[in-house]
Amino acid sequence: MKSIGGFIVLAIFVALVVLGVLVIVDGYFGADIFPDDFGPDSWAAPDSWSEWRDITIVLWGVIWLIGAIVWLGVAIAVLFLILTIRRLLRENVVPAVDSLKGTLDNVKGTSEFVGETAVAPIVRVYSIVRGVRSGLGAVTGIGDKLRRKK
Repeated sequence: MKSIGGFIVLAIFVALVVLGVLVIVDGYFGADIFPDDFGPDSWAAPDSWSEWRDITIVLWGVIWLIGAIVWLGVAIAVLFLILTIRRLLRENVVPAVDSLKGTLDNVKGTSEFVGETAVAPIVRVYSIVRGVRSGLGAVTGIGDKLRRKK
């Protein structure tokens, strides 16, 4: 539906531009595109450079006006885009980041629990075995013999 409306607006714009060009060509250059009763009798081709200058100034003014309208439209579109991005960040990204933070806190808690309940006793047992072995090696001298073989 949007493309049909855009096409209609484009067709009207093109028709107005063509009509404007035809009126200028007919009035200033005597192309006789429209009947003579269509326009005022005072239309004639420019006689001097000052008339061409005035026409150029008016056309540049129209071009600047169109440019300002386009710039305003782009500025409004950018503002709308910024507001939409802020809304999406506020409604979607922030809750996702909060959820991710909660998940990371759960993983951290789980790893601390596993470290305290499963790994710490194993480390203690290994430390005790190593200490007993070092103690026996110091008393009996077996530890020195094993180190020399390696």
